[in-house]
Amino acid sequence: MKSALLTCVALLAASPALFAAAEVTKGYGPSDAGFKLDPVLPPAIDDIASKATFSIIDGQKDGASPDLAVLNDGKIPQSEDQPSANFFFANGSDGGRIGVDLGSVTSLRSIATYSWHNKERGPQLYKLYAADGRAKNFNAAPKKGTDPATCGWVPLAEVDTRPKTGDGAGQHAAEISNKNRRPLGSYRYLLFDISKTAEDAFANTFFSEIDVVDAGQSEVQRIKPLEKIVKNYKSKDGKFRYIIDSTKAPALTEWSEKELLPVVEEWYPKLVALLPSNGYRAPDQVTFEYRDDMGGTPAYAAGNKISLSAPWFPGELKREAKGCVIHEMGHVVQNYWRAAQTNRNPKNTPGWITEGICDYIRWFLYEPQSQGAHVRDVNQAKYDASYRVTANFLDWVVDKKDKALLQKLNEAAREGKYEEKLWKDWTGSTLQELGEDWKKAVKDGKR
Repeated sequence: MKSALLTCVALLAASPALFAAAEVTKGYGPSDAGFKLDPVLPPAIDDIASKATFSIIDGQKDGASPDLAVLNDGKIPQSEDQPSANFFFANGSDGGRIGVDLGSVTSLRSIATYSWHNKERGPQLYKLYAADGRAKNFNAAPKKGTDPATCGWVPLAEVDTRPKTGDGAGQHAAEISNKNRRPLGSYRYLLFDISKTAEDAFANTFFSEIDVVDAGQSEVQRIKPLEKIVKNYKSKDGKFRYIIDSTKAPALTEWSEKELLPVVEEWYPKLVALLPSNGYRAPDQVTFEYRDDMGGTPAYAAGNKISLSAPWFPGELKREAKGCVIHEMGHVVQNYWRAAQTNRNPKNTPGWITEGICDYIRWFLYEPQSQGAHVRDVNQAKYDASYRVTANFLDWVVDKKDKALLQKLNEAAREGKYEEKLWKDWTGSTLQELGEDWKKAVKDGKR
């Protein structure tokens, strides 16, 4: 006679889980919804999950994913594709299992999960189980392929927030609760059996937060979504439009309008005129967005959008803030990635040229009085050192060899036609010869 204490695996086929214990309420919104995903409330800050222990029961987190602590820290991502603020299983895997230990048996009112991504990583697909841990055959860590319902777990709900059409890009929320807010039951452990949302290898959900609310908790503090602060400005001649999003930096709203905007309105048209090429039209709309997830990067441009570091700018308002924006507007006008679309066999333009041009514009045309590109260390006098040093080299070549060098260099780069031999065609000297002559000028103290 077999023992009455059957193993979890042996019970798998005989006891299929039935998910009918609770209701699932879904909330969905675009990437700018701020996690106001009615009827699901925004993520909680002081729910009991904030002090719970999260663990990976099965599966492997992706190398770009942070630890599970990101799921109960009371914080939400600041952008639609922010791996560092979401937990997700390894690319190519079919999800995994996450366990939550609340520390003691607790009467639960609701459980909610939140996610955010700009593609198929946004939706959620999982089964939720709960347990008090008292069953004789209780297994606190059942692996994939083992039915938790056979090991002392109660099936609570099946969650699937995938839309009928489209990839589900945006913000998602799912709340598991009972009608009339009756308790779900008294449990200590939760088990999330998570699956990827599509056949794609990159379809494991970006989970942003998991909340567990105690039935006895009268009030729960919620994350307050940021109020959007987005202003549109049209140039006086009607040719250009500028959008400034200071949602993440409300204290910079007034400075942006009164101090930064006049610089933008004056210099963006100048940059467009300064960097022309045959058949090319620079973007007529530029967006400036303050962000707080850029690490140590002050700013960067992608297409016609410039991202500005909200933590960095306040300390640089009277120093480098405006010049930094001039540099990034230069990249918007350059649009050198266009070469891959207009040239079947585009030649590569070195990064030192791309950055050097923008720093030349900044330090020698916008703010020459600052002498920000003066070469202070002769050992750094290398024409391809990029940024300020290359800017100094370009200024020397323009001044001594070819007044139209900037336009020629820009056009060649934008059309994917840059070659080192062009320096000889333009100036009569090779790039190496120009570099040596310029370096001598630096050593002589003339730069």
